[in-house]
Amino acid sequence: LQLIHCAFCPQLHTLPPAVLQNLFGKKIDYEEVEPTREKFCVSQASSTVGELLGQYFFDAVWSADTAKTVDELAKALKSSFSTGIATADWLDNSTRARAQTKLSKLVHLVGGPEKPQLYPTLTLDSKSYLKNRWKISQVNIDTNLKLNGQPVDKRKFVMPPQESTPQYRYNMNQMEFPGGILQPPVFDVKYDAAQNFGAIGTVIGHEITHGFDRTGRKFDGDGNLNYWLSSATTTAFNTKAQCIRDQYANFVVKNEVTDDVLGNIDAWVSLDETIADNGGLKTSFRAYHEYLKKFPSQYTEEAGDKLFYLSYAQLWCSKNTEDQLLWNMRVKYPPGRFRVTGTLQNDAEFARVFQCPTVSYMNPPEKCLLWE
Repeated sequence: LQLIHCAFCPQLHTLPPAVLQNLFGKKIDYEEVEPTREKFCVSQASSTVGELLGQYFFDAVWSADTAKTVDELAKALKSSFSTGIATADWLDNSTRARAQTKLSKLVHLVGGPEKPQLYPTLTLDSKSYLKNRWKISQVNIDTNLKLNGQPVDKRKFVMPPQESTPQYRYNMNQMEFPGGILQPPVFDVKYDAAQNFGAIGTVIGHEITHGFDRTGRKFDGDGNLNYWLSSATTTAFNTKAQCIRDQYANFVVKNEVTDDVLGNIDAWVSLDETIADNGGLKTSFRAYHEYLKKFPSQYTEEAGDKLFYLSYAQLWCSKNTEDQLLWNMRVKYPPGRFRVTGTLQNDAEFARVFQCPTVSYMNPPEKCLLWE
């Protein structure tokens, strides 16, 4: 079947959009109807002149307070992760030092580019879509060719500001948080610190942890392929990672309407994500409590901790079709329900805060701990 797909793929671009929508749109993007012309045009504009479109988005929603607060959150999460490295008893001293060096070189980008590509010399024709695409492509190609032979700029944004998916790039040791995700309900400068650390804080911690996951351990602080774990530390890492893999492999995915069993998560494929989820939660909770030492909460400690975990769980709230769940079971992103359940089962602080009975579903005796 895969060979048939590979042979057929080069012909897909020749099919009419309506046919492609019927073949793939409903199954992959879960769109019941063909996208409107307006939605199609916005998508095309975002993928071709993304930074120009992003400037309008920025003008509408961005603020200096948002940029400052998220930057401070990222620094707090890095500091917290550094504490985790310093106290990890499974790291030998040489590996610990290399891990700290890599963390110190990690670059974080927030919002969008300071000098976006606004195409000031470009004249577009409102009646010729193809001509416009050709002109834009020429400008983009010329811009990229001028970068040939220049040093890599780790402060350069790859995604336009309106995107809502953060990224960590292994070969750059860089993480990017576009403006699109730095909006309610994931983040707001008006939210309580518990909410922001519980939501966007865990996202930042997740991206940091990617630099130290199963793939991240192969790249050094400069983004070069350079495995930096010692032999003994590698053995300890693999044992701890296997614990996480076994845990998630036992989760049973069910249809959210009929409760029919669909199968189990591919815990090997998703291991980098689940390692990052677990590390991100622990790192952000510690960072939140460090923050409280300087800025006491209006709530009791118990209420603040509960708000933190509630915000984390709400981050992954979703309703899924059976096709979506089947897709999530096969790829590196498990269904949201298990991204929450899996991390919280491994979190002794969560069990303490919510007084989960010993040896209960949310407080199992064996907890899988790697980066914490």
